[in-house]
Amino acid sequence: MALGKHSSSEVTFTLTDAQGGTNRILTGFLLTMGPAKISSILQKSTAYGDTWEKLLPSGLQKVDPITITGFWDDSATPSPHTVLISPDILPNSAARSLVITFSTGTIRTFTTTCWLESYAVIGKTALLTEFAAVLVCTGSGVWT
Repeated sequence: MALGKHSSSEVTFTLTDAQGGTNRILTGFLLTMGPAKISSILQKSTAYGDTWEKLLPSGLQKVDPITITGFWDDSATPSPHTVLISPDILPNSAARSLVITFSTGTIRTFTTTCWLESYAVIGKTALLTEFAAVLVCTGSGVWT
């Protein structure tokens, strides 16, 4: 059986630059990307006297938050700094669109909507400046 091993060069990370904005490819700026992960929400169902915790599926799912990091760059147009500078604060606005494409032998795409919860520029002594952002997903996550 052949194993399908793939590298980061096969990933494309696309995020809208604001709520309802323009799609921007940030792939070339990223060093790390948190998992594209769908989780089941479980509810505790442990009865009195049980010695082990028990859980039941609640029927709900969620997309876990996705953290991205990279080298800070404010010179490119667009750069992560221009796309991520303003966390989303308006509840009546549209969420951002996030598309992560894994271009392996078969192209796999993960699509969701999210809010930009936070963005940080991180200075380090004798090292290059980095950035980190947290995207909190809302609604469904879909693999195609």
